[in-house]
Amino acid sequence: MIDSTLKNANILIVDDQQANIDVLTGLLDAKGFTNYTTTEDPRVATTLFEKFKPDLLLLDLMMPHVTGFQVMEQLKLMIPANTYFPILILTADITPESKQKALAEGATDFLTKPFDLIEVDLRIKNLLHARYLHQQIENQNQILEEKVKVRTEELQKTNEELIIAKEKAEESDKLKSDFLHQMSHEIRTPLNAIVGNADYINISIGALLDADTRECFESIDQASKRIIRTVDLILNAADLQTGGYKPNLAEVDLNSGILYKLYLEYQLPAKQKGLKFSYTCKEKETMITIDEYSVTQIFANLIDNAVKFTKDGKIEMLLGKNKMGNIMVEIKDTGVGISKEFLPSMFNPFTQEEQGFTRSYEGNGLGLTLVKKYCELNNITLEIESEKNVGSLFRIIFEKKVMRTQKINQLFRSEDNVTVNNLIENNFINE
Repeated sequence: MIDSTLKNANILIVDDQQANIDVLTGLLDAKGFTNYTTTEDPRVATTLFEKFKPDLLLLDLMMPHVTGFQVMEQLKLMIPANTYFPILILTADITPESKQKALAEGATDFLTKPFDLIEVDLRIKNLLHARYLHQQIENQNQILEEKVKVRTEELQKTNEELIIAKEKAEESDKLKSDFLHQMSHEIRTPLNAIVGNADYINISIGALLDADTRECFESIDQASKRIIRTVDLILNAADLQTGGYKPNLAEVDLNSGILYKLYLEYQLPAKQKGLKFSYTCKEKETMITIDEYSVTQIFANLIDNAVKFTKDGKIEMLLGKNKMGNIMVEIKDTGVGISKEFLPSMFNPFTQEEQGFTRSYEGNGLGLTLVKKYCELNNITLEIESEKNVGSLFRIIFEKKVMRTQKINQLFRSEDNVTVNNLIENNFINE
């Protein structure tokens, strides 16, 4: 197949001696080559080259008016760079200098007259074969370049579509977040009035009311607070999803500033269920730099779940340090526990182990989702140990990367323009 392809190659012969041209054309005819053209005048070589578009040039060197060297010089301007075009020199000039000069000027091969026709035939076939292979490579490269171009255009289009889709999704998230915040205001305003008035009645005239009436007001108070908490959870989740929540790092006493306050807040709900709620602080130095709101939400959600999912027994909260010297908080309960099957999906939003309207416990399934996200936001490690119908242990570990505000301010006064987040992410913040 390749041999038949080579026979169709275009061959240009430039020689000032007609006798030499006749010998060469006779050889080409005998070997089945039919696409050739010749000239005795080297001055028209470039014109023929441009018109005939040869695959091989058989060129004499010593010719009147224009030498073979000059022809090759002219062809250099016409042949594209990195294109393989074979030139076979057939000359009576046997000097080594001429051969070296010809090869330096662009000749591919060199034969001296009188030449052996068998050797000429072999040289022609070898050069044409090389030309064919180079053309195949060039064709493949062109095909690949075209495919790459098409694929690049497809990827660019896909990227543009993804960017548009992302912008639309972000805009949609923003609209949802704005809507939720607006609805929050509309819900909170009447609820605050309901909660406030219910508390006022309980405090001012509660003793004068009969048991059923007091129970009604307590039910109103609890239901209202449940709605407010649900609104808070939804808004917090929306802020985290849209990137609207911006952490504010500050130095906080984890013991008195967060945990003890929550302990006092949840004493009554725990007591109402007949649960024993204890809190132990084993550390004197409990000042850390954190985002106070989100860390408070972590513990509020964990304690709230402990109270909610514990029917009887106790809830224990401990503030101390682990073996690595990191500040650690453990919240342990004797509640319903979590099954091994549910553990992998327990942080998914709007998910509870019991589903449907007949489930035993209220809630929207956002609490643990927020706990996980707030832990990630503060670079806090969250560990869980749980057994179904035995209880659960949530362990919150503050890495040593968390440092004092004074140290942060010192770093900010340095020449390096860094942020607290960069310091935390790169492990540069240590106690």
